[in-house]
Amino acid sequence: MMLPVENDHVDGLEGIGETAFKELNVRQINAARDSVFADMCKELNVTNGRHIQACNLKKKSVTKEKLVGWLETVWYIFDSFCVPLLDNAARIVDRIDELREDKIDDQAKIIELQRDLIAKRDNELKAVHETVHNEMKSYSSVVAKSCSAALAPKKIEAAVRKVSDKDDRSKNVIIYGVEETDNEIVKEKVETILEEIGEKPLVRDCCRVGVKKSAVRIPRPIKFSLSNSDHVNQVLRSARQLHSKEGYRSVYICPDRTAEERRAHKKLIELLKEKRKTEPNRTHFIRNRKVMSFDSNSGGPVQSTKS
Repeated sequence: MMLPVENDHVDGLEGIGETAFKELNVRQINAARDSVFADMCKELNVTNGRHIQACNLKKKSVTKEKLVGWLETVWYIFDSFCVPLLDNAARIVDRIDELREDKIDDQAKIIELQRDLIAKRDNELKAVHETVHNEMKSYSSVVAKSCSAALAPKKIEAAVRKVSDKDDRSKNVIIYGVEETDNEIVKEKVETILEEIGEKPLVRDCCRVGVKKSAVRIPRPIKFSLSNSDHVNQVLRSARQLHSKEGYRSVYICPDRTAEERRAHKKLIELLKEKRKTEPNRTHFIRNRKVMSFDSNSGGPVQSTKS
């Protein structure tokens, strides 16, 4: 440090200006300041730093060398440490402003997502309303044609049950191929599988589906529910990762389909197997309830085949 040897007020401060200020550095700077003030108070015969005034500094006992030493020490502390500290504070304030703006942007995005969610729920309710309305129109037509009135309540009940069943199934997931053991904790098995694909949703109502048959070794599928259909879709999107995991290549995660949907999906699977057998040089997969095919080598256009 470029100070006279007799200035002991700044011992231990060398190099601090090149690094970030820390608590220890602040204590050292305060100690140097207190040391200067103590030396000045002693020389001027005053009780504290507030009494250091121009009239006292003009005393004959205060030599020029003393004044120069005090001034050089104070200036060194101010220029080398106080100014950088203020610069750091200014940068911190700027960063706080940036974070505040980011927070405002994030809040705006959250509000927009909430609006989208509300709109989606409104559309779902509208779809339910339209389905019930259409079924009621069918019911009115049946009555107009003097059909049996006894069938009408059943038809209404079936329409409501159809809508309700579709809504309930949208929150369900089915897992096939999970080994079945005695005294098993199904929920733990489900959560372990979901963790393998990087998902940790709230799992509810885990159970095996169907009657257990001791003579059959094929494990029964597992059905469980999630909080909403969005979580189900996220799990289904991540499900393809499972086939690359050791020990899970025969485990499949699927949506909870109705009997009619299962029959249609089974036909798609059969068609997919046939395509892979008859056209082994092409890549085949199921998307949007169709078997899609394209040339792996040439990167040709994707073609779809209905079941």
